[in-house]
Amino acid sequence: MTDSSTRYANYGSRAVAYLIDVLILWGVAIAGGVIGFAMLFSDVSRPIGIILLVASIIWIPAGAIWNYIIRQGSTGQTVGKSRVSIRLVRVDTGRPIGAGLAIIRVLAGWLFNTLTGGIFLIVDLLFPAFDKRRQRVIDKMLNTVVVDASTPAAALPTTARSEALPPPPSDPFA
Repeated sequence: MTDSSTRYANYGSRAVAYLIDVLILWGVAIAGGVIGFAMLFSDVSRPIGIILLVASIIWIPAGAIWNYIIRQGSTGQTVGKSRVSIRLVRVDTGRPIGAGLAIIRVLAGWLFNTLTGGIFLIVDLLFPAFDKRRQRVIDKMLNTVVVDASTPAAALPTTARSEALPPPPSDPFA
C-alpha cells in the first residue's frame, strides 16, 4: 500500500481531540478546585471542600496517566481521539503504541518543550498542518501516525516501503 491509501487524521480532528482532552483534564480539576475552595468557607461543608481540593490536585496527574499512557497506549485513542474517531498507531505495525512508547512520547515532548522554553510545543502542535502524513514532530521521532479510526492496520505503509533509503555505496572511496 502507499501513503495515498492511508487516511491520515486531518488537522482539525487532531485539534478538536486535543481540546477535548485538555478540557477533561484541566476543566474537571479547575471546577473541582473552585467548588472545593468555595466550600472551605462553610463550617458544614468544609470537609467536602477539602476532599474536592485534594481530588482536583490528584486528578491532573492521575487523569493524564490514565488518558495519555494507559488508554492511548492500549487502544490508540485518548478520550478526545475516540470522540472524533482518530487513533495513534505505530507506522510499522498499524497497532497502538503500547504504554512504554506512550510514556516516552509524553516525557520526550515534555523534555523538549522544557529545554526550548515552550517553542517545541508550538512547533509540535502546528507541524501536522504542513506535513504530508500530518505527523507531529514527536510522531516523526517515534515513528507513529494518527489515522482515522476506520483505517485498517494493513492500509498503513511500513517504514521500509514508505521511507526506504538507497543502499550505501560499497566503497566510499571509489
